[in-house]
Amino acid sequence: MFPHAGPRALWPVVFFLPWFLVGSAYLGEWALHRGARWLRLAATGTHYPLEFSAARLRIIALGLLLITAPLALADTVAEGQAPCPVTTHEEARALGDMLFEQGAYQRAGECYQAAGEFALADRAYVRAVEPRSAATARQLSDQRDQAKSMLRKVELAFRAGH
Repeated sequence: MFPHAGPRALWPVVFFLPWFLVGSAYLGEWALHRGARWLRLAATGTHYPLEFSAARLRIIALGLLLITAPLALADTVAEGQAPCPVTTHEEARALGDMLFEQGAYQRAGECYQAAGEFALADRAYVRAVEPRSAATARQLSDQRDQAKSMLRKVELAFRAGH
């Protein structure tokens, strides 16, 4: 409902992604050790050093973490969808008043917020919700009537069979 230009929630990235990458590194290290064991058994006692150590795999996991961290940031707001395209508080208040008079309550609320007029912004948002809630109430009423008529048809179908 409201545009959000701030950062997204970082808790999935902060808590889960590092453990996933570290766990993947440990699984990779286990696979390499197991493969090296089979190579040693096949090569009559010669020991082949592993190409990747645990430290290298952890460094790779850290690099992947740093590469994927920007994915947690929010997308920027498009220029046509800017909340209120003015620079000063006075202009935002004037534009909010004009939009409120025209009936564009959602955009008026955004301009009032940019101007710091939170009471006016709340009033504009409430006015923006009223038409939507009336339409929703009408849809619910229609759905209720349809459900009642279907229930009547089911009752008549059961009575006709007896």
